[in-house]
Parts: sequence; structure tokens; C-alpha cells
Amino acid sequence: MYDWLKLEDINASLYLVKCDSVLNRATHKQGEKQTKMTKCCNGICLFFVLICVIWAPMLMYSSGNPTNIANPIKDASFKVDMKTVSGRLNLYETTLCERIEWNKLNSDANLDPHGYLDTYNKNDIQLICCQADASTLWLVPSVVRTRLIQSLDWYDGMEIFFTWILSRDRPKGKEVVKYEKSVDPQYLPSQSDVQKVLNGSMTSFRVYKIYPRYFRVTGSGDVRTLDEDSTASADLVLHREQYEWWAFQDIQPSNLSGFCGGHPGPVAIVVSEETPPQGILGDTLSKFSIWGLYLTFVLAVGRFIRLQCSDLRMRIPFENLPSCDRLIAICEDIYAARAEGELGVEELLYWTLVKIYRSPHMLLEYTKPD
Repeated sequence: MYDWLKLEDINASLYLVKCDSVLNRATHKQGEKQTKMTKCCNGICLFFVLICVIWAPMLMYSSGNPTNIANPIKDASFKVDMKTVSGRLNLYETTLCERIEWNKLNSDANLDPHGYLDTYNKNDIQLICCQADASTLWLVPSVVRTRLIQSLDWYDGMEIFFTWILSRDRPKGKEVVKYEKSVDPQYLPSQSDVQKVLNGSMTSFRVYKIYPRYFRVTGSGDVRTLDEDSTASADLVLHREQYEWWAFQDIQPSNLSGFCGGHPGPVAIVVSEETPPQGILGDTLSKFSIWGLYLTFVLAVGRFIRLQCSDLRMRIPFENLPSCDRLIAICEDIYAARAEGELGVEELLYWTLVKIYRSPHMLLEYTKPD
């Protein structure tokens, strides 16, 4: 089969040489200028073809491509944890978060006074309103609570973490994204206030600048903040009735808090970027991003063009042939011998053709014009 492929390659190259000789070189006189039509077709048209090959994928893969569809937040949850030398303990957690589309917020009030959302599609923006009361009871044994109070009394270094967990339908493998960050130490409550809440002498402690209100979830599944200055501050209240549970009470409600009820809990504005639909192209764009796929395509095209234009001098003995009729006749005889079942003649002619190509002198003799 390898010998057969070499024969087909020889026959194809001879066919191209024959076409070039008949169509171009036979009618061209030595020293004659090329026509303007030839220059236009071979120069300007090929240049525009190259531009189209490079820029067409950019237009197809661009973020404005209509194949990108909305990828809204399907589920959201919020929690607050406290960490000391004794370990990490969950204080407040809620999974009761309502998702409101931005277009449905019909109000004359300025819902985005700082203009963070002006550059985004309104269909991709959602208001996340979570319940102020935790969705789970705070069931902590008294021994654990006592040890936590003692650790706050003996050691410094308390930390408070907030975590947003957002779920979407795409991209595949990154449907659930998490944004977690610790509160700046200068905005933490004093450890004595936390101790008083835990031992029952106080009902709440205050934390400033717990989390930014504006988030952007990228098409690749990363969570980024739009502005660090617009933050939420809240009181963490420990309710003590028949059971104990924590509550998150926002002390700086924004204009959007009115859409979340009278006593809002965690409130955030999330921009979920559009992503390609499911499928081969959509999964590829999600994994490698638009720029990665575009650069790969451009590098592949550049590599292909480079291969076509490199080492042209090595092709001179096989492409610039004065006449290739004799070599074409040998190839046709090989095909005729194969069709008639004369396998010995076929192999003899094949090795004769190989011998001609191995010897520059014989190749020169067989390609002389009649």
C-alpha cells in the first residue's frame, strides 16, 4: 500500500505539472509581462481570501454570535462561617434565595446609580434575594460552644468567611461555582462581642463590608466582582426560642432591597454571561474560550500556508519539468498492467519509475521535450 501511495503521489504531481505547462507556460513568451487579470487574481484576490480565512472565525466565534444563549442562575445559596484556632464553624446558611430577572424590576428608582451594569445585556442580570433567617437550625453541642468561647478568650486571630454558591446549566463540568472570601480584619467585630452572643448576654454582633453586592459569572465559570466599594454590612442575630437559629439582617439596604421584602437578608446583583449551547462547538468554546479556539485556528492556517511556501527550491527537480509525457505514459502503463492482471509487468514498470526518480540524470533525460 505504501508503494501504491507513492505511485499516486507521482501521478498527481505529474498531472499538475502537465496542466501548468499547457495552460500557463505554453502560451507565455519569454520576457512577456503578466496580464493585469492574472496579477489581480493571483495577488489581490488571494490576499482577500487570506483575510477572510483569518477573520471569518473571529466573526463566527465572537461573543456577539447569535449561537450564544442566556445562561441564568438556577439556584443560589449563601453562608457565613467563623474560624478560630479551634476550627471552622458554620453560623448562618440559607438556601432560600429568590432569583428576579432585571427586566421585571419595574421601578422609577435608579436601581444602578453607579452604572456598573450599563455595559451588560439586561437579560443576563438577576437580582438574588435570600431570606434573612437561616434555613437550618443552629444545633451546636454545649461542649463545642464552650470550647469556641474559650478559644476566643485565649487566642487572637478570628476570621469570618462568606460564601456564595451559584448554579447554572452550563458550562459542562462547571455548573456550580463558588465565591468565597474572608472579611477584612478591620471590619470584624470584637471577639468579646462574639463571646457575648455565644454565651447569651447579647443577641447580635455587627460585621461591616461582608461581601460585594455586584458579581459577574464568566462564560468559563469564574466569579468576579464588578466593584469592591459597593458592599453589604449586616448584623448576625442569634435567635433563642424553642430552638436556636441565626439571622442575617442587612443594615445598609439599597434601592433593590424593596423588591426583596421588608426585612431583606443577603442581596446581590449577578451578571451571568451568555455561553454557547450544548454540543461539540459549545463544549469546545466553553473549555478553550473564544480566543483560545481562534488562536488555534489562526496558527493552524499559518502553519498550513508556511508548509505550502517553504522549501520551494527542493521542488524544482520535480515541478519545473520541460516535458512529462514519458513519465505519464509509464504511469498509465502501470495502471494498464494492473487492470490486465500482469502483476510482474506492473512491478517492473514501478521500479523503473522509482529508478528514474532516484537518478537526476535519468530524470533529466526522460523529461526532455520531443
